[in-house]
Amino acid sequence: MRKYKGGLLFAAHDLDRFLGCTHATVLDLRDLEEPLPKTDEDGQLALLREKGIEHERRYLEACKHEGLAVVEIGSGGALGERVRQTRAALASGADIVYQGALLGGRWHGYSDFLRLAGRDGAGRPLYEVLDTKLSRRAAPAHIMQLCVYTELLARLQGAEPQSMYIILGDGREEAFRFADFAAYYRIARRRFEEFVSAPHPESHPEPCRACDNCRWRGRCEEQWELEDHLSLVANIRRTQIDRLQAAGIGTVRALAALPDAAAVAGMAPETLERLRAQARLQVEKRDSGENRVELLPLEEGRGFARMPRPDPGDLFLDFEGDPLYPDGLEYLMGVYFVEGGKGRFQPFWAHDHDAEREAFERLSNFFAAHLAAHPAAHIYHYNHYEETALKRLASGYGTREDFVDRLLRGRKLVDLYKVVREGVRVSEARYSLKNLEAFYMEGRGGEVKTAGDSIVVYEKWRATGEASLLAEIAEYNEIDCRSTALLRYWLLGLRPPEAAWLEPAEEADEEKEATRAEAELRHSECARRLLERAPAAEVPVRRLTAQLLEFHRREA
Repeated sequence: MRKYKGGLLFAAHDLDRFLGCTHATVLDLRDLEEPLPKTDEDGQLALLREKGIEHERRYLEACKHEGLAVVEIGSGGALGERVRQTRAALASGADIVYQGALLGGRWHGYSDFLRLAGRDGAGRPLYEVLDTKLSRRAAPAHIMQLCVYTELLARLQGAEPQSMYIILGDGREEAFRFADFAAYYRIARRRFEEFVSAPHPESHPEPCRACDNCRWRGRCEEQWELEDHLSLVANIRRTQIDRLQAAGIGTVRALAALPDAAAVAGMAPETLERLRAQARLQVEKRDSGENRVELLPLEEGRGFARMPRPDPGDLFLDFEGDPLYPDGLEYLMGVYFVEGGKGRFQPFWAHDHDAEREAFERLSNFFAAHLAAHPAAHIYHYNHYEETALKRLASGYGTREDFVDRLLRGRKLVDLYKVVREGVRVSEARYSLKNLEAFYMEGRGGEVKTAGDSIVVYEKWRATGEASLLAEIAEYNEIDCRSTALLRYWLLGLRPPEAAWLEPAEEADEEKEATRAEAELRHSECARRLLERAPAAEVPVRRLTAQLLEFHRREA
């Protein structure tokens, strides 16, 4: 959004922002009149932008390598001049126009690619819009952007393109019929144009999915703190905020002060009591500066009943993944445990998919040997990511599937997040591992402090090879593993003596286990022989064949 020739000129991201948060649009409009302070772009967003440009450039080079006629529109000129150059490039019949400038009415945009689709009856070239996106599936915002560009292109060439395209992060091309989305897009565009044409003297921010990537995030967070907004209550939902506000309860402190007999229309009494108790703990910490924790009523199979008896051989697991690597990569699998009275950290690194498979197999072998030596031990983690990753790696590579299945059936994986959410209530505004550390751990050191930071630092390492960057990530991962161990000890200290322990699952049939182990060994050997000294051109089909081995046995 910017001022242009005495009016406002809009872009696709303005429409996307409006659909996600109308308050952000109000701030955009105010910023045009008087610049407002903005939240700095964090490292992960900057990395995503950089990777997006690299993906776009790779596709451009691929087009040139195929011998396609490519016209690149320079980024240095004024909008009108770039539109003139784009019109000339389209008239020339080039196969690809890169960074074409489009302008029509109050809208403009710069499409990644305009691709020649054919010619009309008079022989004039006709184009369609193609954009590159890092994600592995198209999102609604991507479709809206394509619609903006397609409509502008239709005005420029005098004919409406039938289709529009996205090149996804994994290289796949997806096509979308403009006619399938045109009606919704035009309604959304009209709503936006009507909204920006009307005055908005009063506008209040509400948390939404768009907040994470919004340049006004810091400003809104400051306002929520100042107003004591209900969104500050841990684990509260937007619909619950709406119902509380409709009942005249607009702040955390007001919610905390509700009498026991209070009722809110459309909200179950137990839900209101949970939110009130959570708000009360947070207000008490705010006023006293002291951490507060309450035990929740014991329930069969929930909360503390998910905890097994502690064992000296217990393991504490944490993964670091890079979603920007093609098809994703679990590049560090860290384990913390006690050996000989001292804490030990064991990292398993992987910097490509072959190494990821090898690291997963080594991790599985480590687990198997350790659990054989400590039969009563368990593997602790916080939230579902690690369990999900183990399943994905086993099924994706077709290896150690039986072992992971035994871990799950044997209840060897213990998710402490479920214990926390179902067993205690704390005075923190979030129930993340790092928030809970306020109860059992000193503040963190090191350069890497969040999962997002670790991705940025890892990508820097991939670009530079600087060993100190991997050391920073390893330190962060080890702290996460040790924090999980300390959380377990803290929960054991809170555990009511009458709480039931998680009991071991029934032992598997030894004969069946032997059969499974033999089948997996046979599969691994066949896969090794298929890939060993395979010609480069045959590696993809041989790898697929290896993954299909034992398919029917695994799915039975």
